[in-house]
Amino acid sequence: MWCPIRRLFLLLMVAVGIVACGSDADLTGRQAVSPSITSTTTTTTTTSVSVTTTSTTTTTTTTLAPELAQDGDARVIRTTTDVVLPVLAVLDDGWAVRTPCQRVELVTAGTPIERVHVVVDAGHGGTEPGAVADDITEASINLRVAGLVEEQLTDAGFVVLGTRYTDIRVPILTRVEVAEAVDAALVVSVHHQGLGQLPRSDTPGTEIYYQQNNEESRRFAGLIREEAVKELGAFEVEGGWFAGPDVGATTRPATTGEDFYGMVRRPTMPAVLAEMSFMGNPGELALLQTEPFLEAEARSITAAVVRWFTTDDPGSGFAESSFTISSSGGGGGLGNCTDPDLGPTAEFPPDFDVASVGSP
Repeated sequence: MWCPIRRLFLLLMVAVGIVACGSDADLTGRQAVSPSITSTTTTTTTTSVSVTTTSTTTTTTTTLAPELAQDGDARVIRTTTDVVLPVLAVLDDGWAVRTPCQRVELVTAGTPIERVHVVVDAGHGGTEPGAVADDITEASINLRVAGLVEEQLTDAGFVVLGTRYTDIRVPILTRVEVAEAVDAALVVSVHHQGLGQLPRSDTPGTEIYYQQNNEESRRFAGLIREEAVKELGAFEVEGGWFAGPDVGATTRPATTGEDFYGMVRRPTMPAVLAEMSFMGNPGELALLQTEPFLEAEARSITAAVVRWFTTDDPGSGFAESSFTISSSGGGGGLGNCTDPDLGPTAEFPPDFDVASVGSP
C-alpha cells in the first residue's frame, strides 16, 4: 500500500524540479522559456544569450589657435555668391556693405562673419589674372593654394577668411578693408612669380615680402621661408629652381620709401606677400599642376602661421632688399572696376542715410 503512494510522491518531486529549472532559465537569460512536459517525453531546451557590450570613444580635438573674443557683431558678409564684403551697418532687411568697386549696397542674404585669426588673400583674379603660362593663370593657382591653407588652418582650430573664393576681381582696398573689419591677427597674400629665365638654384626661390617697420611681419616671413625650403625642397625640379635677386624673406620698398605692395603696405596688422614659386620656370610650372605640390605650398604657410601663434621662433632666410621700385604699381586699383554678382539685394529704406556710412 505504501509503494504506490511513494511512487506518486517521487513523480511529483521530479515534476517540481523540472519547473524550477525552467524558472531559473527565465531569470538568468531574461527570456521566457517554457519546458515542454508530456506524459511520455520530457524535453529540456537550452537557450544561449549573446550579450553585446557597446563602448563609447571620446575624441578630443586639440586646437592650436588662441581664443577669439566674439561678440555677435557681423563685421563681414560672405554673400550667397561667395563675395566677401565689409559690413557698414546692420539693418532689419540685411546688411549695408561696401562693394569691391566701393559702392554701398543692401545685401539681404549671406553668412555673417565676426572676428578671425587669419586672412588668406588669393592674389589677382577676374580681369587681373596675374602671370600666365601655358594658359594657366596665376590667379587660379593662388586661389587653390589659399583654399588649401584655409582648410589646413581650420583643421588646426583657427578661424580663417579668404578675400575671394571665386575668379573675380577684388581691388586691394577692399581686400585690406575686409582684413581690418574682422580684426585679423595676420594677413598672408598668396602669389606666384611669372618671370622668365633666372639663375638656377638647388633650393626653392620662394620670396616673402614683409613690412619694413613691423618685426612680427618680418618674423612671419622668415617662418614661411623656413617652411617653404623644407616642404618644397622635398620635390625634384627638372632643371633646378629659379632664384631671383629677392630670394628669401625680404622687403620691397617703393621710391617713396613705403612698402611697394599694397597688401603689405596697407594692413595695420602683420602682413606678408608670399611669392611661393615661379610659373616662369617650366619645371616649377609642371609641379604647380599637381595637387601634392600645391598642398606642400599650403603646408608651408600653415606651419608658419601655427608657429607664429604658438612660438617665439624668429624665422630665417632673411635677405636685404635688392632694389627699390616705382610707386606707380599696375593692378589692384579701382580703375574700370565692375562689381561681381552680390546675390540678393534690396533698396535701402527711405529713412536710411547712405551717405552716413561714407567712404573708407
